[in-house]
Amino acid sequence: MAEGKTSHRESKESAQADELNIHQSAAQTLTATKAALTLSAAGTLNAESVESKMSALGQVQAAKVETELSLVGVSSGQQTQLRDGAAGVVVSDAVAMENASAGVLVAREVRGSTIRSGVLLAGKVEGEVKTVLDTGGAIAAGLAAGFVMAAVYAVARLFRRR
Repeated sequence: MAEGKTSHRESKESAQADELNIHQSAAQTLTATKAALTLSAAGTLNAESVESKMSALGQVQAAKVETELSLVGVSSGQQTQLRDGAAGVVVSDAVAMENASAGVLVAREVRGSTIRSGVLLAGKVEGEVKTVLDTGGAIAAGLAAGFVMAAVYAVARLFRRR
């Protein structure tokens, strides 16, 4: 890997380095120990540490992810911090959210000021949460769906016997 790489107003298929500093650029695949993106886009990003400001990221795999005013498709890692942005799916050990949204949020621990999510599955949550489906709701929805399917199956068996 290269020692360090800085991109400014470029579009590349891929980039690989120990340290990547991307500004007003786009790349399909980025691989680095540390990646910093500003006003940029990346399809797939694999790194130990990711910092993103006003950027769009498709798929992120990193131990530590910090985003501000950014959009993330799928993020997987140990520590994830979302500030004033949104993510489709976040899977992480610890998540910190400040005025951020996530479609699906799966974590051991979630904390933050305003946490908005479609589905929230977490062991521990600290902060104001606005969610469509939390852990208890997911269990209840699963049980309800199971009962409905059992009822439909039972009724279908009754009509087949006649």
